[in-house]
Amino acid sequence: MSFLSRPRHAHSVAACHSLASRRSVSPTQLRRGFTLVELLVVIAIIGVLVGLLLPAVQSAREAARSMQCSNNLKQIGLALHNYASAYNGAFPNNGYSWPGGYPSDYSPFAKVLPFIEQAQLQDLIDFDIYMGHPALADLPVGLHEAASTRVAAYECPSDINAALHGLEMPSGASIQIAGTSYAMNQGSGLDGVFHPGNGTPSDGLCWIGAKVGFRDVLDGTSNTIAFAETLIGGGISQATPTPTMDPAFYRAASSTVDDTVAALADTGDINSVSTYITSWTGDRNHYWLRGSVPSGPVINGRMTPNNAIPDMVRGSSKLSAARSNHTGLVKVCLVDGSVRNVTDSIDRDVWHASWTRYGREVKTVSSE
Repeated sequence: MSFLSRPRHAHSVAACHSLASRRSVSPTQLRRGFTLVELLVVIAIIGVLVGLLLPAVQSAREAARSMQCSNNLKQIGLALHNYASAYNGAFPNNGYSWPGGYPSDYSPFAKVLPFIEQAQLQDLIDFDIYMGHPALADLPVGLHEAASTRVAAYECPSDINAALHGLEMPSGASIQIAGTSYAMNQGSGLDGVFHPGNGTPSDGLCWIGAKVGFRDVLDGTSNTIAFAETLIGGGISQATPTPTMDPAFYRAASSTVDDTVAALADTGDINSVSTYITSWTGDRNHYWLRGSVPSGPVINGRMTPNNAIPDMVRGSSKLSAARSNHTGLVKVCLVDGSVRNVTDSIDRDVWHASWTRYGREVKTVSSE
């Protein structure tokens, strides 16, 4: 019998089998997507997981940045030792006085470059070039390339302002200069020496004409700070004393920097020094090449780490604090080359003791 002559009831039987097959499939097998409620639940779960994961990721990243910062300071500390070995035990100073003018203030960071595998960069620096007064003379052209070169070992990965910054010179011309997140120990600030460029000896390690070496660190190399963290300024200045600016980004230009202002800053109350503030500057540590200029990498430890009182500057005189973006602490490199974390809550006397080379103190950051 041909297909065309199949009886009608054969089609009916096939249709019944098809219907029965469809009825035997469960509702869950027929459903092809999520309900709105299920979708919202999944999104909520993903949101919770992301909320839990992001802080962990940020914490891991900061831990990596902190480790790199410690490594940077370790390299700089080793460079200090190698420099001293090459120069009869002497530490790099802040430059030398210049007859009848501003000192020739090549910084200690410019001098240790060969010992952090940056000899090719130091080759760009002719130390016989006199740079002149930063407010009166443009930086000589022969030093522009070196001044604008960033050095990875000089920048903390957590320092968000580690970048090139513009320098407007007295002529009105502008160049790019590179800074550093670290500074060398000029002293405790308790001896009244706040200017790193006038040649006045301090109780620290570095100033114009300093001739300090290992033999002079009577407190012991493991008890004396050689380098400390500080934050590179945000690069923006404000011509008025108000409003009060964030000390992590700005320094306060002060009508004077002396023992009186320092004693007021010791109170920790910003209102105690507010009458001395004339404006705000964002150039802290913009200049690794020069040491005595206001933006150079030499500081004292008069104020405790990450102090609420801003760094105070008057010309090249400074009242300063070690600062960082690591939560609740700063890193320091001791003269022996070891690196330590110092909490913001460190005792003031212990902190000051760690900045002096001959104070004969019992407790320092290494004993905490």
